[in-house]
Amino acid sequence: MIEPFARPSPRLARALEIARIVHDGAVRKGTEIPYIHHPVAVARILEDHGYREDLVVAGLLHDTVEDAKYGNGDLQRRLSEAAGAGWFSVPADAWVFRATFLEFLPAVLGPEVFSLVMAVTESKNDGRPARDWLERKKEQLNKLANASEDEAALKAADALHNIECTLRDIRKLGLGVLDRFRGGALTVWHYSATAQLTSERMPAGQPLASAVLDAARQLSNAVRELRPVLDESRYPPPVVY
Repeated sequence: MIEPFARPSPRLARALEIARIVHDGAVRKGTEIPYIHHPVAVARILEDHGYREDLVVAGLLHDTVEDAKYGNGDLQRRLSEAAGAGWFSVPADAWVFRATFLEFLPAVLGPEVFSLVMAVTESKNDGRPARDWLERKKEQLNKLANASEDEAALKAADALHNIECTLRDIRKLGLGVLDRFRGGALTVWHYSATAQLTSERMPAGQPLASAVLDAARQLSNAVRELRPVLDESRYPPPVVY
């Protein structure tokens, strides 16, 4: 059961409904935990740190654009029913449906929410050929180097929850947890670089910045304790401009 937000609103409820539909049936990598728990946790982190509703709503939706199975008939039907007002014509070509979804989000949840979501959305699931994991992560870090304070906060909350979950599982199950991720051990590097860049883009003394940096530090230390001779020379540089 997902507990309600401290500051509920119709817009939050609608965003949660959309996130539930998009992520229905998906689980967190290597676990049986429903994926929806992640965007809800990200939104709650932002709410707990006092961020405005636009950011909390974006937290709920931050993975929807890159994760939605646009050609899935059940997803199309359920999103169409949830949207109402004739937004979607179904069944539809996957990329036609995606284009309508990208019009629907700002119209219903606000252009600021949509801008934040797209700022943290990776260039995948957009009809173009699949790209290498490391190439996508470098591109993401490049974007973060010039992110706004709000964009950095959204990404920091996302990274914080991911890092905390990974750290918890590594302490419980060992370094094999990293095999869940396409980047393997490089996932630790990516989390550390993300934490560093997001903290630099937020105001000095921001508690969320401190939290994500501390979590990334704990994760790196845990990995070093379990693999003391880890060769970090093969890691890409932490900041890519």
